[in-house]
Amino acid sequence: MRRLFTLLLALMLLAACTSLPTEGPVNATRAPTGTNQTVGFHAAGPREGSTPEEIVQGFLTASAAGLSDDFEVARQYLSPRASELWRPLEVVRIYSDSRPPVTTRTDTEAVRLNLGSEGSLLQNGRFEASRPDAVITTEFSLARNADGEWRIIDLDNGLLMSSTLFESQYSQAVLHFLTSDSQYLVPDLRWFPQNTYATFAARELFLGPSPWLADAVRTAIPPGTALGSRGITISGGTAAVSLNDEVLSVTGYQRALFSTQVEETLTLLPNVQNVELLVEGTPWEVGQTADLSPYPLGDPRLIVNVGGRPSLYRDGSAVSLRMSDVPEDVESLAVGYGDDSSIVGISGDSLITLPNSGAAPVTLLQGPGVVRPSVDIYDWVWSGTADRPGVLTAFKDGERVDLAVLLPRGGGTIDSVHVSREGARAIIVWRSETAVYMSAVAIIRGGDGAPAAIGEPIEIGAGLEQILDVAWIDETTVAALATLPGGTSPGIYSVPIGGSITAITEVNGAVSITAGAGERSLILATENGQVLERSGGGWRLLLTDGSSPALSG
Repeated sequence: MRRLFTLLLALMLLAACTSLPTEGPVNATRAPTGTNQTVGFHAAGPREGSTPEEIVQGFLTASAAGLSDDFEVARQYLSPRASELWRPLEVVRIYSDSRPPVTTRTDTEAVRLNLGSEGSLLQNGRFEASRPDAVITTEFSLARNADGEWRIIDLDNGLLMSSTLFESQYSQAVLHFLTSDSQYLVPDLRWFPQNTYATFAARELFLGPSPWLADAVRTAIPPGTALGSRGITISGGTAAVSLNDEVLSVTGYQRALFSTQVEETLTLLPNVQNVELLVEGTPWEVGQTADLSPYPLGDPRLIVNVGGRPSLYRDGSAVSLRMSDVPEDVESLAVGYGDDSSIVGISGDSLITLPNSGAAPVTLLQGPGVVRPSVDIYDWVWSGTADRPGVLTAFKDGERVDLAVLLPRGGGTIDSVHVSREGARAIIVWRSETAVYMSAVAIIRGGDGAPAAIGEPIEIGAGLEQILDVAWIDETTVAALATLPGGTSPGIYSVPIGGSITAITEVNGAVSITAGAGERSLILATENGQVLERSGGGWRLLLTDGSSPALSG
């Protein structure tokens, strides 16, 4: 009942006329991941004698409810020509519930609407978050019809929807593609209407990955693949997916990869446990299976610096690793995915290896402002230096690859790099002269896993100010240790690649974080030497004299 009241209140706010706030706190929000909480709305058509403002307000209410009636009522507020031209699903512009709409009149007597923007949803389901000060401005031109009633004759394509209504009508979807060597799944986060989730997800999966990710992944789904005439039916926990005959060209192990991509995408629905592929009603036999992971973490080791010595923390104690000549100032540790994988750290102006074999450290990179490193699943070590802005460098077995990063906003220097578990993506924290940003990039690799290029960055984490550290917590989300604008104490925030941020927890004195799988795997280090592990709603003390904790990655 409380949720329904909140939703109805959000609709009522559309009718309010008030001043637009120009200051106040940033509100971090995220739409829920459930797909079975659809709330149906039924709006009323225009009333006789309505003013232009009332027509616009009624249209907004009806269009927000349009996913339930295919926008039939919303079009009653439009002239026949405007109704014919309007494309409601071209974009969904999401506005903040805490900043109510403001309606005014322009010099031409059009009704102008101003709202605080939280983000936009594009037609392919990609979410683009707005920065905290972003504002949506749109205008509606009206004229009287033959009956003397006001109707909208000109408007922008798309929908305007409050964040509360968006949460009730749309669900998070994860499309799954393949790494270039087909060893792992690569997720692509989208958002689709709940009542057409399966159809939209399958359609977009067949069309391919988001542009920013496309060069780093492959797909076993051939061009031209589409849903067959029977579409998708769900019964008894099984989604029967009808395919066109384009899929008949897929043979051998590629069928197993095709099937895995579809299954991993559709079984996110709570009422789908199995997927059956059909061509014209006949089961499409796959034969082999492909057991691929979108988050290949394995059994991570926790490495932590204790008294200037990199140590393995296990079962309540830290044991120094067998290393010689380790500099006392080594920090920013990073560790790979196997027992024999690389361990690296920063000492002064040098990136060094820390062999767990008794051998002396080896300098990989030297220069001012060494980028906090990451070790990927192929055991490549990633870093850079401030004197080469916009360049990341990867190392493995004596090989070195320099990769240009086309940083937006005029460029800047990179603070840290965090390669995803499957190795096809990375999060980069970088700074311009005035601000700190967080961006996601695609990593294009050769057949042997060697990095070959970096894709164009997309900004994530809009609304964060000082970003102290970042750690992956699942296949689509990182945790960021950061402050909000005007804040002084950092908190930990969940930042999806293609969604809005949400607060995980407040922290005091934290300087670095690491994580395994999920928010409950978070581990942080404080400025006074404590190392803490997430435990329920609080933290459990692991060490009192540690720093720079690092799990795989």
